[in-house]
Amino acid sequence: MKRKTIVMTLEWALAVLLVFLFFSDGPFTIGSGSAAEAHERSERSYHYGPSQTIKEIQYRNDIVIFLSTYKNWFSADTSVKKGWRWFPGGGVGGVEIDKSKAVSYSWEISRYKKERWIAKFYGYVSDPRITSVVLNMDVINEGKQTDSKDDTQKMTVLKQSITEDRMFLFLWNEAEIRYTWKSLQGLDSEGNVLYEQTLN
Repeated sequence: MKRKTIVMTLEWALAVLLVFLFFSDGPFTIGSGSAAEAHERSERSYHYGPSQTIKEIQYRNDIVIFLSTYKNWFSADTSVKKGWRWFPGGGVGGVEIDKSKAVSYSWEISRYKKERWIAKFYGYVSDPRITSVVLNMDVINEGKQTDSKDDTQKMTVLKQSITEDRMFLFLWNEAEIRYTWKSLQGLDSEGNVLYEQTLN
C-alpha cells in the first residue's frame, strides 16, 4: 500500500472518529447533549457539587442559567449551545451564603457572541421578612455604541419577587442596554426597605 493511501485512510478514520464523538454521549464526547448535562459536567470538572438546581432560566434558545445551591453556597452556572451541542459558559463556582447579612449576592458579565454580553446579577435572601428585591440602576445607553460623556442617563428599576427558594436573578444583554448599578434593596410585603446596599 502506498504511503499516500495510508495517510488518506488514517485521515478518513480520524474524521469518522471525530464525527462519532461529536454526536455520541460517551466519556470523550465533545460537548453535551443537553444544557443540564453540560451544567453537571461543569460542576464535576470544577470539583464542586453536585448542587441542587432551584431554577432553570432560558435566555433565547442557546443559553440556560442554573440557579443552584450546594451546602452553604449558591451559584448561577451557565450552559451555552454551540451548533448541536451544549458547553459550559461560566459561573460554576459557588458564592458563600452569609447568614449574618440579609442578602448575599454576586455578578458576572460574559461575552458569548459579538453582539451578546450577558450580565448576571444574582443572589440569595436570608432575611425571611424580605419578599422582593430591587436593583436600582441608571441606563447609560440603549443599544448605542458611544464614548460620549454627555449621554443622557435615566433611572430604571428591576424588581423580582422572592419565593420559597430565596434566590433571585437579574439578567440582561450589555450589548443592547448598559446600566450603572446604584443600589440593591430588599423590601417587605408592604414595600418597606429592610435592606439596602450601595453599589456605585
